[in-house]
Amino acid sequence: MLTKDENDLLTLVEGDAPMGRMLRENFWMPAMLAAPLEADGAPIRVRLLGEDFVAFRATDGRVGFLDEACPHRGTSLALARNEDCALRCIFHGWKIDVSGQVVEIPTEAGEAAVERAAQVKVNHYPAREAGGLIWVWLGKSAPGPFPDLGFCHVPLSQVSAAVTKVPYNWVGSIEATVDSAHIGFLHRDWLKNLPTLGGASMENTAPTYEFEDRPYGYRAAALRRLGDGTTHVRINEFVMPFHSSPGGSGDTQSSYQISVPVDNETTNFFFVRWNTAGPVNTGNLAPAGADLNNWVPLPGTRENNWGQDREAMTRGSFSGFDTFGILTEDTVVQASIGPIADRTREQLSASDMCVVRTRRLLIKAARDFMAGERPLGATGEVPYPHIRGATGVLTPGQKWQDELRMEAA
Repeated sequence: MLTKDENDLLTLVEGDAPMGRMLRENFWMPAMLAAPLEADGAPIRVRLLGEDFVAFRATDGRVGFLDEACPHRGTSLALARNEDCALRCIFHGWKIDVSGQVVEIPTEAGEAAVERAAQVKVNHYPAREAGGLIWVWLGKSAPGPFPDLGFCHVPLSQVSAAVTKVPYNWVGSIEATVDSAHIGFLHRDWLKNLPTLGGASMENTAPTYEFEDRPYGYRAAALRRLGDGTTHVRINEFVMPFHSSPGGSGDTQSSYQISVPVDNETTNFFFVRWNTAGPVNTGNLAPAGADLNNWVPLPGTRENNWGQDREAMTRGSFSGFDTFGILTEDTVVQASIGPIADRTREQLSASDMCVVRTRRLLIKAARDFMAGERPLGATGEVPYPHIRGATGVLTPGQKWQDELRMEAA
């Protein structure tokens, strides 16, 4: 368990919170899906680390990312006109381009307007479009290395990106993505359709863990020894500070789960699946036809147990959520913990080794930042394109470190 001070350091991101400052000054973060941004279309509100922004696509296709408040009187730029490669505030007509430059103040005349425009400070942020997402650098310093993960290197036709806003803290969201032990219980209704992973996870519900420390985080191998003498291995890659690539998607198909803090109690949970060989199969992750901008909405509230079907449980459903999708099961159990988990009350076990390791890495990163040091993963030494989870079955004598490597060194 953690102390209250440790839990606060780990979870809180708003204002001057050290963790939020560490994230802001060291890492690019996904802000939204790219598809909703249309050239000259409506600006879209984005909230990250407890602050409000707007994103827009200019006439020429470039993406702008600004504070939501107009620098003149604070009117929301989500109301602005998007035209001629700039946003024009509807209150007094101030016009701001993609670079954050005020290019027109029509309520002042002559040279005074030009001089005043040159003096106005507009908070704008470097934005980049990659892998179906809009990424932003919120730090005051020059942008660091871009996390060009594997899905940024295949055609968009081979990528499926979705996001949902969940009502709990970002660390709880990460913890769900790195935990392999829950698979054999929470998801067992779905595992019946996955012979290798499903059979292993239900035959041996108590995996042991082995780790490799990496310059970006760690590789965690969940080992399940089976009755025929083989060992099933599921490798999860945790990439600082909020990326997780779990094994189990297939030889050419991989996934990333990214938990980006909206504020202290809300998270944008991105799920990206890509296939290096062809079309993506999203499987039973969410109901057919789901909105990619609200991909896994909670099916209820605490008052009705989030829509859990107890009658279905009497008929054989384990979780009572098997009609909604695998990720709904994950989001429901995390929502049930509350907006910010009280980690001073937990009673952890050997199944929580990934959770413990992740917390330690994040806390250390915040402390390193406060000490003036670069946190783990904030350098150009990370082989982002080649990091992906993996699964496999080992015969006696084989080692997962030798058999299940990254795509390239």
